[in-house]
Amino acid sequence: MVPCFTFAAVFAVLSMIAAAYPYQNAFGDGLTSETFSASLGDRNAEMLVQVNPPVLTDETRDEAYILFRLYDANTNETIPYTTFFISIEKGIGEDAETVMPPTLFHTESGLLRLKVQPAEGELQIFGTQEQFLNAWVADPGGTVNIQGPIFLEGGLYHIKIEIFGVDNIRNIFADEDIPQFDSYLSVGDVYMQNIDYQGQPYDTTIISYYDRVGNFSFDAGNQQFSWSMPFDWNVSRFEDTNVFVHEEVRIPKSLPGIGDTTSFAATVNGNPISGRMITVDPYSSQQDLTLHYLINKNDILRMAGDIPQGDSDMTFTLAPSTSAAAQTTGEIVTETGNVLVLLRWAPDQLAANTESTLTLEFHDGFSGERIGDNVNYNLRILDNNGTQVYSQTGLVAEGGTDTHAIDFPANQNYRMEVEVTGIARDGQSLDQTRNGIARGVVVVPEFPTGSLITLIAVTSIMSGVIIMLRRIVKIESGLGLT
Repeated sequence: MVPCFTFAAVFAVLSMIAAAYPYQNAFGDGLTSETFSASLGDRNAEMLVQVNPPVLTDETRDEAYILFRLYDANTNETIPYTTFFISIEKGIGEDAETVMPPTLFHTESGLLRLKVQPAEGELQIFGTQEQFLNAWVADPGGTVNIQGPIFLEGGLYHIKIEIFGVDNIRNIFADEDIPQFDSYLSVGDVYMQNIDYQGQPYDTTIISYYDRVGNFSFDAGNQQFSWSMPFDWNVSRFEDTNVFVHEEVRIPKSLPGIGDTTSFAATVNGNPISGRMITVDPYSSQQDLTLHYLINKNDILRMAGDIPQGDSDMTFTLAPSTSAAAQTTGEIVTETGNVLVLLRWAPDQLAANTESTLTLEFHDGFSGERIGDNVNYNLRILDNNGTQVYSQTGLVAEGGTDTHAIDFPANQNYRMEVEVTGIARDGQSLDQTRNGIARGVVVVPEFPTGSLITLIAVTSIMSGVIIMLRRIVKIESGLGLT
């Protein structure tokens, strides 16, 4: 066991090199994994960075690790003898805290897995160092064991990465050719609170996949939950970065008037959210109703203009709603934010016991571009009782598109789940880094938007006609106008 600060002189030199060259912007902020593109001479490469566990609990803390994998973008083969230069901060901006200073790691397999033992105090690394760069050497499986203040709590982690060399420990890139990346990944924070309602206690859980939960409260009179988390609303940092905020709320189904409700009013910093931004899942748990806030970059940019300067929190509210009628969801996003699914029905006026055609189109959840590769997925539709009325597994959307013929057995609201299980590229192994479940609502019957507008217009015209007829009758009867 040798503390990494023993080699401060080596790190100082490497840090000077790192400071001279800007990092590539991150592809994600608030995610648990992401993939970067890199140029290695005449080779196109990609690098996967992933934190685990996605949700930090006392049970999962001992399994924590950070994974780095550099691989050929054309063949998907891991590039061996890779040397990484890595530093880690907890948080961003002025509140950021260094939890791992710049450190060199070398892995013969090309796969690096930093196995973390969370502990207070300075970082310690267990293992051996090679003599050329004093880099810590991973075992044959790619693992290096470390102990320190990493993953002591959930939240946003800032990981800076450089690829110093590949193929051989002595094959070091020239300074100007060193691929550099700047990544922000999140570990979920679990917040549990016992609330009192009508004289009874109820356990409520909020899982923030972005940063720590704070300022939780429950207003029994309004049946409203509220909480916040740290968030930097400086939109300049979003220019080349994808941002995704996922909050998961678990409410006991036994909580009267709330846990047995499927329609909710929700806000983010006072902005009402609906559609794909909030999903209700009454089926995953027998005891709890689960809701997901799914807020992407465009949502945040739209809200940012109304946020007071200097505000450093994202605030959430949630309460049952009886005024808003449910609507069929036209787009849904996986809880990881990676895949957006566009849904089209034909005919658009859905009816029971009538065959309808559902078209699914899969898109990248951040760029919005359609996925041109084959998407493996499962599809199921459930009624109000949780009974499956349509279920298909092992499906393939060729070129990112697929269709289904569905017959709804009754007029009611249905829940739809699309589970992405992999994306297949020709000649490569199945990409499962973007797997997740997207959820939505199907209302049978529901007036399509155009029909609803027409109905409103016709109703207005008819009302006008009735008023005119009444006036004519009054005039002809000699009653005059009132």
